[in-house]
Amino acid sequence: MFRWLLLLTLAPDLCLAWGFDGHRRLSSMMHEPLPANHCLTTWFASRQTAALQDRSCDPDRDRLTDQTEAPRHYLEIDWVNPPASYPRDWQAALDQLRQNATRNGTVPWRVEEQYAGLVAAFRARDVNQILDRAFYMSHYVTDSFSVLHNTKNFDPNDGLHARWESDMLNVTANINAIRDQARMLYGTPGRIDPRYATFDIVLVGNPLVASLITADVAAGGLDAGGGGYQRQVLFTQSRDLTARRWADSLTVMASLLWMAWADAGAPDLPGFSTGCARTTPIAPAVLRGYPVPGGWTPLPLVPDAGGADAGADAGRADAGGADGGLDGGSTGGGNAGGGTAGGSAGGDPFASFDGSVFQPFDAGVGGTGPVGCQCQSAGAGYWLLLGFVALRLRRR
Repeated sequence: MFRWLLLLTLAPDLCLAWGFDGHRRLSSMMHEPLPANHCLTTWFASRQTAALQDRSCDPDRDRLTDQTEAPRHYLEIDWVNPPASYPRDWQAALDQLRQNATRNGTVPWRVEEQYAGLVAAFRARDVNQILDRAFYMSHYVTDSFSVLHNTKNFDPNDGLHARWESDMLNVTANINAIRDQARMLYGTPGRIDPRYATFDIVLVGNPLVASLITADVAAGGLDAGGGGYQRQVLFTQSRDLTARRWADSLTVMASLLWMAWADAGAPDLPGFSTGCARTTPIAPAVLRGYPVPGGWTPLPLVPDAGGADAGADAGRADAGGADGGLDGGSTGGGNAGGGTAGGSAGGDPFASFDGSVFQPFDAGVGGTGPVGCQCQSAGAGYWLLLGFVALRLRRR
């Protein structure tokens, strides 16, 4: 126990991620980009609780007990050159990268997996499960928008990760200012593929690392240990980048909520107000902060699994029967048997689209990646407490 606590005390990566305040704030806003008169907008707004918002930090807490959790929060896409060639199919990633497929990060597949569970919860009209899964999933979605989760250079200047994601946001005025600016940059929620969209988001974020490093150097990042660091300079110079990524993350999160409800059959939920809109998303989501150059990457053409038809689907494989031709490429699909994510296997939220048992994306792959980051900012009191406990245990 003493050695474990000592390692915990010495680990440099514990005080990273969007911080407790950041993840709670983001999860509390995830419904805001939805159409104002939509049933889901008021439904999620009326069910906000501190406990649910805190649920958005649980994926980081899980890392203390689950050694496979850490890579699910990031994708260091620049281990492959060019980054755009990074394989988006898990089996292809395993074939090409072997054990590094997990070490490099797996957040796109984690978002896809969590989305499947949310669809199943909506289909069951289980209010508790819908809320639990939505707030839990928000952690992975918003983590993918941290530019330092999009690169192998995940902690430049010896501590920028913590200074930007946690320390800067611990100042109430800073986090409120970023929130207010993000609200002015919401895009238009719509249809996206959870996995492919997350890859696009990471590719957009990777080149932004350079401007964040520049902001940190201006604040004294290369001399952070010398006592001359100016936190507010980092805030001033990175505020726009941060607000834009927050706005885009909330637009994507709202899109996933809307899509999951639609892909589950647009069920009426207990508490839907009278006269609210029940429209389903049709057009692709549009980002305003940092739009994806050229638009979202389309899904590859996948032949039908069933009878002969007039063409090839652009989306998920059919469950069986013939259809009319081209599918729009959305997760929901327009084919005769495709249905929603996780819906083609008898309602199992973690079943694959062809009906077989879903295998976890890191199944059979050994090794662990970088420690990455956590959902807390550990202050001096945290380290003093750990040191005190360690010394007490050692005396015993």
